[in-house]
Amino acid sequence: MKALAHFRVLVMQKAWNLVKEEGISLSQALKDAWALVRLQALKALMKLGAVLVTFRKVNGEITTRKATRNMDLVPAEKHPKYGSRESEYIWTLPFFSLTDNAWRSLKSENLISFSIL
Repeated sequence: MKALAHFRVLVMQKAWNLVKEEGISLSQALKDAWALVRLQALKALMKLGAVLVTFRKVNGEITTRKATRNMDLVPAEKHPKYGSRESEYIWTLPFFSLTDNAWRSLKSENLISFSIL
């Protein structure tokens, strides 16, 4: 129960930061904070291994991909050549699609669901 309370505190802190920095309503900030926390949770799971991710593509199609950010699961020739640019991605999550054998990305607002494989 304490973990859930801590999680809610984390979301509220992110929301208040968005209100202060972006000047948006608390309602919108809470929606954005939950989306950001979900994306961060997905990112952490992807670093551990493969995850089944369902999201809406830019063209509106809903797709499900087996995805990872664990470099042990990414073929060596597909590793990023220029290092990590993690700080550039706040609302977007780049990932390696094991389904397509290629790098893809998704925006937080397009994330539908994810589950551990």
